Amino acid sequence: MYKKLILPVAVISLSISLHAQFSTSPSELQKHVAILASDSLLGRGFGTPQGLEAASYIAGQMEEAGVEPLNGSYLFPFNHRDGILNIAGVNVAGVIPGSDPALKEEYILLGAHFDHLGWKISKGDTVVYNGADDNASGTAAVIEIGRNLAGRKESLGRSVIVAAFDGEESGLIGSKQFIDDSIVPPHQIKLMFSLDMVGMYEAHGGLDLAGVELLNDPSVITGELAGEYQISISKANKKIEQRTDTAPFGKMGVPAIHAFTGTESPYHKPEDIAGALDYEGMALVTNFISATAQQLSSTEDLSSMKGPEEGQADLFRSKVFQPGIKLNMGSGRHNYRDDFYKGKSILSAEAGLFASIRVTRFLSLQPEVLYGTTGSQHPDGSFRTHSITTPLHVKWISPEGMVRTWFMAGGYYSYHFGGKVGDAAIDFQDLYERQEFGISYGLGMEVMNVQLGFMFTRGLNSTLQDAASGKVTSEGFSVTMGFIF
Repeated sequence: MYKKLILPVAVISLSISLHAQFSTSPSELQKHVAILASDSLLGRGFGTPQGLEAASYIAGQMEEAGVEPLNGSYLFPFNHRDGILNIAGVNVAGVIPGSDPALKEEYILLGAHFDHLGWKISKGDTVVYNGADDNASGTAAVIEIGRNLAGRKESLGRSVIVAAFDGEESGLIGSKQFIDDSIVPPHQIKLMFSLDMVGMYEAHGGLDLAGVELLNDPSVITGELAGEYQISISKANKKIEQRTDTAPFGKMGVPAIHAFTGTESPYHKPEDIAGALDYEGMALVTNFISATAQQLSSTEDLSSMKGPEEGQADLFRSKVFQPGIKLNMGSGRHNYRDDFYKGKSILSAEAGLFASIRVTRFLSLQPEVLYGTTGSQHPDGSFRTHSITTPLHVKWISPEGMVRTWFMAGGYYSYHFGGKVGDAAIDFQDLYERQEFGISYGLGMEVMNVQLGFMFTRGLNSTLQDAASGKVTSEGFSVTMGFIF
């Protein structure tokens, strides 16, 4: 009789353990943050010995929590070239294997960056940017999520990776490198979470989940599980956040969700210290994300986003071809080369499409197709053309980082299909040239997917058909704004 009861009791006990709520200890989270955000780690700067010390601590905690090494290791060193500097970084990752034979080769990745801004000398004192909320909080949560899920690995369908990325503050370097190195085949990553700043739940009034509506059924998370864990969702949308480690995965086609409790902490200031965080709120977030990962690990169709297929990850990673849209606003005028004066400027504008085609790491070609209107003041009124212009530039861009600088130079061809001098149509039949050739150059910066800069153009051929009338060429200056898809 006793033996007959063993199996049913075991099954019931297992079922209860798999469906009971997670219960993370706030004191464990506080312990992790106190160590990672301590003065002795000097702000966990990218490429510093203290950053490596932080990575070693995280790896040790993953092992102690029962998270298995990923591909035989917890530490994944890499080198990042920045100008003449070769910076040694390291990512940390472990895995909780899934138990569903049909799903266990797929992954849900839960990541957080562990680096911060380091330190500086001010008035002879060492000022440490401890980065407790940004992002010792997310790192601590990821460690404890790993502990929670490792204790219930029988309930997981897909395998779950817990990762701590290096170099986020320097331009999402660690998360990009994780993809570039194919730590796991990128096409097998079906969902990604970035826990970046989760230490101010009560002050923020809830948890933001940017990108959660990319899931086929987000209400399971924002409704059922949020209700079960009594957590308030303050933001839910389809936007993949570009300023955290969700961005590289989103570009690859992976649905990526940013778990965030706002910037109520002293963001990027020395006052962001361990004692200021809301550990009860952090525990609530940790429990909720643990349950979310558990639930989604067995959900067959997570999202309609089309991720990379096997063998296609290099296309996403290399970014050989990147299209975009741009707008130029500025002024144009005529330069009377055979005389001593220049025409007065009028407003000019251009809008259209461009593409960045990478040639080397620092060089690319940028062809464009633009509609534009420009011209100059004229004795008979404003001289204004309407044109299709096709610039082609060689572009030099600085090494990868959050902000990159660029310089470009090249030439352009314009076809003027219409225009007016005062109230009369421009005479392209007998007086003015329809075609224009010139040079253009500019400089600016690129912040994530946005380009900002200044462009200068100078026509080479005269706008007048009659050479005896003197050479009149166009000049232009514009502020350029572009968005890369």
